[in-house]
Amino acid sequence: GSSGINAEYGEALSGAFAFSEAWDDIKDQIPQEDPIPIGMRKCKQFGVPNVIIEIDLAYYKVDYEKFDATDVCQLAKQRIDWMRENVSKDSLILLNIRDLAVAMAKYPGRVWQVVNFFSTLPPEERIFGIIFEDLGNYDKDHLGGWTKAVRNEMIRCGWEDGQLLVHLHEQWGLMHGNVLEILAMGGTGIWCGVCTEGAAMGHADSCTTIINLIRMGNTKVLESVNCKYLREAAINVTRIVTTESPYEKQPIYGERATDMVFGSVFQEISDKASFNGLTGFDLNEFLGLKSVMRISNMASPEMILAKLTSEFGEEQQFTFEIAQQMKDVILSNDKAGRKEEYNSPSGLAMLFDQAGGRVTPTMAQTITSANQNKPYIEKLIKEVKEKWDFWDMKDGVADDNITFENFYNGFMAPYFGCYRCEDSQAGLKALDMDFDGSISWTEFKYFLIWAGRQYPDVKNMQELLDVTFRHGLIPAMIDELDLIRKKS
Repeated sequence: GSSGINAEYGEALSGAFAFSEAWDDIKDQIPQEDPIPIGMRKCKQFGVPNVIIEIDLAYYKVDYEKFDATDVCQLAKQRIDWMRENVSKDSLILLNIRDLAVAMAKYPGRVWQVVNFFSTLPPEERIFGIIFEDLGNYDKDHLGGWTKAVRNEMIRCGWEDGQLLVHLHEQWGLMHGNVLEILAMGGTGIWCGVCTEGAAMGHADSCTTIINLIRMGNTKVLESVNCKYLREAAINVTRIVTTESPYEKQPIYGERATDMVFGSVFQEISDKASFNGLTGFDLNEFLGLKSVMRISNMASPEMILAKLTSEFGEEQQFTFEIAQQMKDVILSNDKAGRKEEYNSPSGLAMLFDQAGGRVTPTMAQTITSANQNKPYIEKLIKEVKEKWDFWDMKDGVADDNITFENFYNGFMAPYFGCYRCEDSQAGLKALDMDFDGSISWTEFKYFLIWAGRQYPDVKNMQELLDVTFRHGLIPAMIDELDLIRKKS
């Protein structure tokens, strides 16, 4: 029964909204007062306190000569009163002028009359706000102008605190730009999902809109919205409603969106947060990229010990002394010209073994798993090497060294938007471990080996390159850029 639902979910539903028609029945082209719309009756049955009441001002089944805008307002007001009397006196009520765009183009007088009616209600009778939507049929100039006209009328009538929210469907690839135009012209917000999935071709989502607002310098959303979780939420909701991950090239929260971290929206978000004095914004955290401690010949014994504990937990034999011995092995391998990989769990475990440590069962399993797939990963790395050799010959010399530009053209272009950008150049320098102005095969192979050990189930060469860049090289480049920025 409804009482059980109310008792169990009452608190959780306090912010919930239900949709309801303003009228469920039309006879002789005239909307009928009876019955009370099913959506509103469900609000009462299940204890949903807030409602979006939907009206049409240009619906082909209604004769607006017989049932004019005044009649629309009066019936909508009756529905509002019913909600307050039967569901909650504090009900948040939004009026959705569902076809506002069409009505503004054809019958703007009807829109004015409805907006004026609700804007001039006594303050104690006013609703939460007006909302509208567009199916993607109109351009931003029309939508922006209409928004400004509606908002100006609301303000002229003294309804400054009334909301004016928009919902835009995809049609021509313009929905996000149109939303920003509407917000700039007086819209107070959006009503939408956190991801783009929805009716027809989808809609302008809150994740993309909020990130664009931050990119344009809006600091209020950084303060009021948990932006660090926003991207993850959009990914998770997409998976829930479609059973699949977002399209890989979906802006902001697609898998490939992180390819464009340099000189892009993501770095702008981080920079603007710092510029405006907002602390606690971590770019890696926002992108879902783990900030990892990287072991190289520059790592201190303390760092090596911390990495050991992070990967394999507390062990009595994980001491400063064994970490120092691991550091010595790294330096010895370097001196002998052996470029080893130490950052994957298996690479770290093998280093521990070489330094005289007693391999734990977990370490042994990690090494065994990595070695099981080793021949297959080596085959994929060989395929990468064939591609490497092609670009290596571009300068006329096959010496296992590739210029920055050729490395960009051959391998980095799918993940970075601009070779000449300052951040991209800084990222390339992060790969230049011996500071000779080029990328060597040994340097690149180091990351490929790490990716093969960390992600042994990759299906082909391209997938190996994908995880190498997304989970290895890009985070390493971000770390390098962070260091550069701190020094400057």
